[in-house]
Amino acid sequence: MTSGSGNGRGRPLAASRSSVEQVAIAMMLGDGYEAVSVDAIASAANIGRTTFFRYFGSKSGVIWGPFDATIEWLLEALAQAAPDDPLSAIRSAVITSTRSALYSSEVWLERFQLLDSYPSLRAEAFAHWERWKSAIAEHVAAAEELDPNSAVPMAVAGACQGVFMAELRNWQNSDNERDEILNRLERSLTDVCEALRTLLR
Repeated sequence: MTSGSGNGRGRPLAASRSSVEQVAIAMMLGDGYEAVSVDAIASAANIGRTTFFRYFGSKSGVIWGPFDATIEWLLEALAQAAPDDPLSAIRSAVITSTRSALYSSEVWLERFQLLDSYPSLRAEAFAHWERWKSAIAEHVAAAEELDPNSAVPMAVAGACQGVFMAELRNWQNSDNERDEILNRLERSLTDVCEALRTLLR
């Protein structure tokens, strides 16, 4: 008989990271980010503080951990892209990484409802968004043989971030399904990237 198979002995299995994330986001949306403590999340999810911190590192890690994973997927997709058409590669990489994110978590989108509401989260947002933008700026810079901090790579990265944030905010005011969100994001990125082509060689 497999150990821990429900024979009533030993400690129960800890809740999965995904299930704890869902509990935490639901509590933050319901009660407010600032009002929800790590202890409250751990208690509601039936885990200990040690397990919580192993999963997320901090309370804000519930918000940012999955977003940072999205950045890693973005970097991977860009690294595999051919360098001859950087704008098409960026559009494809953003869609691919966002699709991975949307289907990796039941509450990936819901966390963005919290970002515009709480100063402590807004204060942390800059560093995470800069990493997202830097992935795009560095891809453009490599393809165009430019400094990543020069005007063209930064303009492309800023425009793509603007599209991404706009669609996240549009989602908050709609009942769209994930596939429709991805389709709308791809259409918007296509329009903006085509308009940016005159900036490239």
